[in-house]
Amino acid sequence: MKQLTTEELKQVELDILSDFAKFCDKNRLTYFLAYGTLIGAIRHKGFIPWDDDIDIWMPRADYNRLIAMFNEQHQDGVYWAILPTDKRSCHSFVKVIDTRTLKVEQGISYSSGFLGVDIDVFPLDGQPTDDAEFAEWYHRLYHLYLRHFTLIRKIEGSLLTRIKLAGRQVLTWIQHGNKRDILRKAATLHRKYPYETSTYVGTVESCFNFKSNRYKKEWFSKAVVTEFEGVSFKIPVGYHEVLTQLYGDYMQLPSAEQQVTHHRNKTYWRDKADEKV
Repeated sequence: MKQLTTEELKQVELDILSDFAKFCDKNRLTYFLAYGTLIGAIRHKGFIPWDDDIDIWMPRADYNRLIAMFNEQHQDGVYWAILPTDKRSCHSFVKVIDTRTLKVEQGISYSSGFLGVDIDVFPLDGQPTDDAEFAEWYHRLYHLYLRHFTLIRKIEGSLLTRIKLAGRQVLTWIQHGNKRDILRKAATLHRKYPYETSTYVGTVESCFNFKSNRYKKEWFSKAVVTEFEGVSFKIPVGYHEVLTQLYGDYMQLPSAEQQVTHHRNKTYWRDKADEKV
């Protein structure tokens, strides 16, 4: 297999995003550029130079419609939505992949086969208005997703490390069930606060979504268009407030030592003999 260059990787991701945005516009689904992708759009008009991924937000109702419709409308199979409940999924949120590629994520066990280069799609859910209630709700979700992450970890390292991780996985399975069981418990907590009637919204869909994922819903009251790598995409009208909530002075560049990607993935073009979706 031929490894993708950094520029090829970014172009594949941009092509997925372009197809995704067209799908959303066609089906009247709301989406917003998120996290580092949103910073990149505002600060660099494209990718953060040292970043190599794309993140999206969608209100939960639109996210659910995406799950129901995307693959049905992509029968050519080039772009494919990997759903959290899929057997081959190792993540608690949707990934839209390019099936012509292969991505090896460090530390993740892909027992059913590696996926492809992807963009991450996160749901925006309603959240409790009361701060103490939010903290308790977040704590419960965080620990559910931490257990989910335990189950997808690749057992590697020293013998002692492998024994400890295998033991934690067995204990998690006994106490909380499999990945789908954990996702069902998390979904129950998410449904408690509907997006449509909540004052605050945010994403708590993995153990890497921290408490700062808490925004006033009015910041997402409508989408505005901005440029990302020469293509127009949608961002929340309150993007400044959202980014300030997450990152503080987001227009300030980090130190040179911090200008490195936080991923250690390897990506390849698939050979014809490789597995297909």
